[in-house]
Amino acid sequence: MADKKCTVYIIDVGPTMWKKERKQGGKGLDLTKKAVLTMLEAKVNIFSSFVENNAANSQFDINSRLPFCGGVIGGLKTDLTSLIVYGTDETNNYMNDESGGYENISVLYPIEQPKLPILRTVNEELPHGNQESDALDAISLAVEMINTHCRTLKYTKKIYLLTDGESPIDRSNREKIVEQANSSNVELNILGVDFDDEELGFFENNKSDMKKRNEKFFRKLVDDCQQGTVFSMEETLRQLSKPYIRVVRPTPVYKGTLSLGDFETNPQSSLVFNVEMYNRTTKAKLLTAKKYSSIAETSTSNDKKTFEVNVSKSHYISNNNEAVEVQMDELNKAYILGKTYVPVDELNEEIFNLPTKESMQIICFLKSDDLNRTYFMSNVSAILPPKEDPIMAQRLSAFIHALYEKESYAIVRYVRKNNETPKLGILIPYIKTPKECLHFIRIAFREDYRRFTFPSLDRVISKSGKQIVNHPYLPTDQIEYKMGKFIEGMDLTNSLTDEEGKPKEHLKVKECFNPIIHRTKRAICHRALHTDESIPSPDPEMVAQTKLIPCLIEKNKELIDELREILKIKKVIKEKGKTGKRRFADANRPPQIHSLDEILNNDELDTRENGKRARTENDVISDTLSQQEIVREVGTVDPVSNFKAMILNRDEDLVTSAVEQMSGVILHYVKTSFGEGLYKKAIECMKALRQACAQENETSRFNDFLKELKTLCFNSQPPKTHFWESVIREKISLISEDEAPDSTTTTQEAESFLNDTADKSNISAMNDDEVATDDL
Repeated sequence: MADKKCTVYIIDVGPTMWKKERKQGGKGLDLTKKAVLTMLEAKVNIFSSFVENNAANSQFDINSRLPFCGGVIGGLKTDLTSLIVYGTDETNNYMNDESGGYENISVLYPIEQPKLPILRTVNEELPHGNQESDALDAISLAVEMINTHCRTLKYTKKIYLLTDGESPIDRSNREKIVEQANSSNVELNILGVDFDDEELGFFENNKSDMKKRNEKFFRKLVDDCQQGTVFSMEETLRQLSKPYIRVVRPTPVYKGTLSLGDFETNPQSSLVFNVEMYNRTTKAKLLTAKKYSSIAETSTSNDKKTFEVNVSKSHYISNNNEAVEVQMDELNKAYILGKTYVPVDELNEEIFNLPTKESMQIICFLKSDDLNRTYFMSNVSAILPPKEDPIMAQRLSAFIHALYEKESYAIVRYVRKNNETPKLGILIPYIKTPKECLHFIRIAFREDYRRFTFPSLDRVISKSGKQIVNHPYLPTDQIEYKMGKFIEGMDLTNSLTDEEGKPKEHLKVKECFNPIIHRTKRAICHRALHTDESIPSPDPEMVAQTKLIPCLIEKNKELIDELREILKIKKVIKEKGKTGKRRFADANRPPQIHSLDEILNNDELDTRENGKRARTENDVISDTLSQQEIVREVGTVDPVSNFKAMILNRDEDLVTSAVEQMSGVILHYVKTSFGEGLYKKAIECMKALRQACAQENETSRFNDFLKELKTLCFNSQPPKTHFWESVIREKISLISEDEAPDSTTTTQEAESFLNDTADKSNISAMNDDEVATDDL
C-alpha cells in the first residue's frame, strides 16, 4: 500500500499577484498557476472526474471526451489535496464562521482525492481578489484542516504557500504557527515570486520595503520549523519541468531463506540466511487506457452514465449448421499434438504442475569471467537481510564479501511461492560503502537460450573455403584508426560545460527520462483542460535527448567527411512509387532498355581503367541497379541470376568475388550431384562464368578453374567423366587470346585442351556394380 499523503496548496490571489507586471514579463499569478497545475497533474484521476462531471448531463459535445480512450493519470486514493486562496473579496472558511479573524480567505476544495475540477479551477477559474489578507492566517487554517482530517493517523503532511510577499503580515502569530507546524509534523514550503535565489544567481533590484521584510520573515519562519524550504518561483518551475517520478514504497517480492546445502537432512553441513528481496529496476509502463463508450455520450437516457465498457465472451459450436452456445463449465482445455487434439479436464491438469516449495537454493558457484551477460533475462533485484536482525546481517555480509574477494557469483534456483514455476538466477555481490547487498538477476534455462551463428566481421571466406585477405568488407588499418578517432570524438562524458566552464557529462543515466511516458502524461492533461486546442509540441529538454549535440557535429565534421570518402558512403535514392516491401522479383528484374543513340553518344561506355572496363555512374545499367537490393553472394538456388547481379553492380567492384563464388558453386554441383541430376545446372553456370570472365578481364581465373575442374572429373572416386563429356559437347574450353585481350592461351592450346582427354589408365578400374553403389 502506498504512503498516505495530505497536501494543502495556498495561493495568494491579492491585487499585486494579478495586476502588477513583472520585470521579466508576465504576472505572478500566471507563474503560480503553472506551478500548481504541474504539481496537481500527477495526483488527479482524470477519467473518474470526467465521468462524474458528465454523468448527469444527458447531452454534451462528443469532441470533449478524453483522448486515448480515456487515460488515467495518478489518482491514488491515499494522495489527498486541498486548495485555499487568500486575498479574495469573499470569505469562505469554517474557522472564520466559528471564531472570526480569518477574513478574505476561501477554501475552494476541502481535503479529498483531487479530480479534474480542481485542475480546471486553477487553470481558468481562480478568483482575482482586491483585498490584502494575512498569509499566516491562511497557514494556520491549513494546519487546522490537516489536523482535523488526519487526526493521529500516519500521513505525510505538506503545505505549499505561493505568494509574491507584497501583502502585510501580522508577525505576532509567528511562534503559534511554528508550534502548530512542528507539533503536527507538517512540512512548510514557501514558493515566492521573484524571491532571491543564490544558487541561480537571481536577485531582484528595486524591491518594495514590504517585500524585503516579508521575504526575510518567511525565511526565518521556515528555519524555525522542523521541515520546510523557501524556493524562488523560477527554481520551482525549473524543477517541475523535469518529469515527475512517483516514489514507490519498497515492498519485498520475496521473504524467505537463501540456503546452501540441504538444511533439513544435513543441518550441520548447510548454510541458511533469512533474506528479503526488493526490485531495484522495473520497466516503467505507459499509462493504461480504459474502454470508453461513445454510445453513452449520444444517448438521451437520463440514467446515470458510467461511460465504461463491459466485455463478455460467449462460446459456440456448430451443430447441423446451427450455432449452439456452450457454457464455460462445459469446456475443457485441449493440447495440440501434431494434428490431434488431446483434451485434459480440470482433474488431470494437476499432472502438468510441478509441486515446489518457496525457497532460494544455491546450486553452484562460477567465476565472474565465465558469466555470459546474454543469459540475463529480467530486472535487477536486491537481496538484503531482514530489518532489525543484526545477526543475519552479519552472516549475509560475510557471504557477500567472500563472493566479492573470490570474484565469484552464485547460481540459484528460485521459487517465489509454493507450487510456482522454479526459475534460475544469478547472485552478484555488490559492495559500495556503506551499502552491501546481493543483486539477483534471472538467467535463461537451456530451452530459453537461442544460439545463432553470424558471419565473421574480421574475415571473409570464399565458397571454395579460401580466406580472402583483401576485400571491400574487411576494414583496413586506416579505417580502424579513423573510426577509433571518431568514437573518441563522440564521447559524451566531457561533451558539455557547466556554468563555471568545467566539463560536464551529457545524458547521464539518472537524467535520462522516457520521452514517450512524459509526452503522454502532458498530452492527456492538456486535452483534459483544453478540449478544443491541439496538443502542444514536446518539451524541448525531451527532444534534446533524441538529437545530436551541435558542438560534437562541428568538432567531428572533417573526420566524418574523411570516413564518408574512405568507406564510399553514398545516399540511396528510393525509387518513386516503390513501396518499402521487399519482393523477390525485384532482385531479378532485367535492366532498363536504352535507345541506340543514347548508348552510342555515351563515350564513357567504352572507357577502360587499369585494363578493365570502367564502372562509372553513367553506365547504361547502373541507374537501374542502384535502386535494387545489392547482391553480394552467389547462392545455389539461382546462381546465374545472383552472379549476373554482382557482375553488373557499378557501385562496388564485386567481379572477382563473383567469379570465385561461382567457381565454388560449380564444383559443389559436380561433387554432390546424384547421378547427372545437377550436371545441366552446372553447365549453365559454366557458360555464364566463361562469358563474364572474357568480358571482365578475368580469363586467368577461369582457365585455372577449368583445369582444376578437369582434374576433379578424372581423379575423383567415382570419376565424373560423364560431366566432362557434357563440357566437350558444349565446347566450353579455355579462353584464348582471340576472345579476350588479357589471355595468354593460344587458339591451338584451347582446342587441344578439350581433345586431350585424361589417360584412361589413370582411372581406377571399376565394374558397373561398384559405380552404381557409390552413386547410390
